[in-house]
Order: sequence, then structure tokens, then C-alpha cells
Amino acid sequence: MEAGKALVKEGDVAVISCPFCKKSQKISVAKYREQSKRKLRIKCGCDKIFSLCLEYRRHPRKPVKLLGKSINLSNHKESHDIIINNISLGGIGFYPFKKHRTRKEDQLQLSFELNDFNKTSLATHATVRAAGKDHIGCEFNPTEIFMTTLGFYLLD
Repeated sequence: MEAGKALVKEGDVAVISCPFCKKSQKISVAKYREQSKRKLRIKCGCDKIFSLCLEYRRHPRKPVKLLGKSINLSNHKESHDIIINNISLGGIGFYPFKKHRTRKEDQLQLSFELNDFNKTSLATHATVRAAGKDHIGCEFNPTEIFMTTLGFYLLD
């Protein structure tokens, strides 16, 4: 069985649910954060054991496959076609089609279309928080006006 996920909320509290008996319980995970431990094995009251991964994100991510465009405002307006693989209210993760020179803290202009009923187009600025060889993770500007639209999309 694949490990489940539990979103850690403010105050280092997570709600865990047993995949077998469906019983839910709030637990403190402060000691696991201190130990930098993310993967747990839990024994439920029903005597079943299951694995759980703690997500220390402010906003849960939604896996997606969306096409978009990235313009690096910090690097001579270098432009890339991208495939967005996850999105949340706080940020976005994507793969560039070609080799890139994007670095941590670069400012990007992103544009993409949601796969919702209206094919909503979004354009925003974001700051690169992680830039690997094949994957880039960005944080949205917290004052962006599209947050309501994105929030409704993420509820689906």
C-alpha cells in the first residue's frame, strides 16, 4: 500500500486517517519536525500498521499537467515552454522543455491555462525557490489577484 499524506497545520498538528478503518485523529508532530522526520509508520487502534508522509506545506499541492510559458525576468528575458506538474495557492512546480539557466531567487513571469471548464488563462510573477536540472519550483507573489480563481480551481 502506498504511503498516505498528512498536511501539517500551524502549531505542528496533523490529522491522520487510517486507510483501513477510516478513523481520524489529530496528533502533534512537533517532535518529528525537530528530528526532520517526514515518513512515519503508524499503528492504529484497529491494530493495522500504515505509512504516512508529513507535508509541511502551507498549502496542499494539486498534481496537474498544464502547458505554459516562463519568461526569466532576471536572465535577459530568457523564455521557455513549460509543463506544469503541480500547483497550489502558494506556488507552482514545472519542467522546462529545454535546457535552462534559471537559478534560485530569479524572478519569472508565468502564463498558463487551467484545464477547467472555462479554460481560464492566468499570468503571474513568481520567485524561484528551487532550481534543479530538470525541475523548477516557484513561489507566487502573495498579492496576486488571481488567488480567488486559483482557489476555486484547486477545490476540484
